Amino acid sequence: MTVITAKQIAESAAKTLPQLLSQEAGIVTRDSTGGPDWQIDLRGFGITGDQNTLVLLNGQRLNEIELTTIGWTAIPLDSIERIEILRGSGSVLYGGGATGGAINIITRTPPQGASAATVGGSVGSYGTQEVRASANVAGQSIGFNVFANDYASDNYRANNRVEQKNLSSSVRLFGAQGDIALKVDLDSQDLRLPGARTAAELETDPRGTSTPGDYATRDGARVALGGSYDLGFGQFAAELGYRDTTRTSLLKDYSGFGTDTYTDTRSKVWSFTPRLKMPYGARGIQNSLIVGVDLDYWDYLSRRAPSQAALDTPPTPTSPTAHVNATQRDQAFFAQHHSAFGEGTKLTLGVRWQRSTIAAQDAFNTAAYASGSKTSTPLAWEIALRHELTTTTSVYGRVGQSFRLPTVDEVYSQFGGPLFDPIVALLEPQTSRDYELGAEYRTAMLRSRVSAFAMNLSNEIYFFAPTFSNINLPPSFRRGVELDASAAISPVVSLFGNVSLTDARFRDGAIGSVDVSGNVIPLVPRLKANAGIAWQLAPNTRFSGVVRYVGSQYYDNDQTNTFPTHMPAYTVIDVKFTQTISKLTLGLALNNLSNKAYYSYAIRNGAGTSFNAYPQADQTVLLTAEYRL
Repeated sequence: MTVITAKQIAESAAKTLPQLLSQEAGIVTRDSTGGPDWQIDLRGFGITGDQNTLVLLNGQRLNEIELTTIGWTAIPLDSIERIEILRGSGSVLYGGGATGGAINIITRTPPQGASAATVGGSVGSYGTQEVRASANVAGQSIGFNVFANDYASDNYRANNRVEQKNLSSSVRLFGAQGDIALKVDLDSQDLRLPGARTAAELETDPRGTSTPGDYATRDGARVALGGSYDLGFGQFAAELGYRDTTRTSLLKDYSGFGTDTYTDTRSKVWSFTPRLKMPYGARGIQNSLIVGVDLDYWDYLSRRAPSQAALDTPPTPTSPTAHVNATQRDQAFFAQHHSAFGEGTKLTLGVRWQRSTIAAQDAFNTAAYASGSKTSTPLAWEIALRHELTTTTSVYGRVGQSFRLPTVDEVYSQFGGPLFDPIVALLEPQTSRDYELGAEYRTAMLRSRVSAFAMNLSNEIYFFAPTFSNINLPPSFRRGVELDASAAISPVVSLFGNVSLTDARFRDGAIGSVDVSGNVIPLVPRLKANAGIAWQLAPNTRFSGVVRYVGSQYYDNDQTNTFPTHMPAYTVIDVKFTQTISKLTLGLALNNLSNKAYYSYAIRNGAGTSFNAYPQADQTVLLTAEYRL
């Protein structure tokens, strides 16, 4: 596991969570919408990276049952205690969608007996401005904290203004044998959508927009009540959670031959996650057993029409409307057993049994093919062994199975039916057999890790644009090597670096009658590397910088590998200076220091003659100030 601490987050030049995570080994980020909530891809899944990287907030999944990116901007950076990155694992404990790995964001809870408050703000390029505040008040039996921020920016592109408001709070009761906490989070986002740029427009007007009327909004609420209790023979913990998210968007038709698309989607989910951890000894072996139950109940309604006024009207040839109703019910039991054979050898065995039922229908289409339900019983398991060769060196190995369930957007297509009408096509769950070998070296000054992994996937889920349908892809694999290291070379200077080599290909089969055996999967760079430095220039002055390199990759929608060019590689440099004066901390961040013109996502057009891309910002400046009361 890799852990990013609150101190590292504060000192980083990254302005968002995806920017921060992009500095880690094996993680690629891409802007595929023009918004601040970038897609994240752990270990080479390309356009389905979001669906194969499980993101958790305090152990509760943030991935939706629709094809949307994680709402990263809904989590105030100041509220984060740490981020845990578990590569290639997590399916046993957390369920589907963790084939690439799991990222668990742990937010701050009020520590017993501590009180503090901060106010701060930022101003920067392209009209960027933010106001934020936090407070933490805790006694010996109860504590309270709150984090709030109001962020706005016009961004680099035309028609790309974003306004984001967040409120995160918790109340915690302390007891002699456990505690209980109530967490409430609210977020609201208004985002203008600039659309993609053609290859010609990238050269002549990269900042422009061809979609000046497009926009999207998101309003969300999360409530979680959880706690833990020491039973004597073990530790019991449980959490009851509820999340409600409403999204709207308008995508206008600028060709004059079609219709606009207005979408209003509401997703609600209840979750209950009790678990028990029991340590015990047997024949000199120290063991612990974790057992738990996961219950998730999803309700989903998406209304789609040419305008907001037409949302509830039946469809006509000139006004295609849809009401997509869907539910998903997940029940799972998992068990994970750890054994420590002496000081140097640890064995982990885990298994997860899950039953998931998804049902979807278009309320405006009475055809039998416009509705359906499917129950799946996917299985995840894992065997892992770790052995310490010396006090500083250890080796480990892991084999397991993971799975991913299709989202609503992957079983429903508004225009995929026989009459160019809605259809529900239920897909098989994606499964993967996963392998990994690695070694670690740790001293007080140096930490290094090297790992080699392989994942063999079956029934990989993908949207096939030519037929407006979602399909299970032919078998594929991901293989790679990751090397990362960090070193404190002096009391005031520390360095880090990582390199990831990834090979993602189809094992055999055809897509749309085209043989893709051995073809490279699009949007997976073969080489990715990062290097960074943190330098305490003076007792109250600090400098940090990072260089990110992402290698060339095939364009999205180029499974045939026939497009004549690749997405170009790019290198981005970000730096930050901070100065502390008593209780005041000032910061200056420069992102894309070399003013590199680049894009992180592009898609080949249907004819295979050109591509469309989302250009990224040039050099930007951000000034920050924070005062601790």
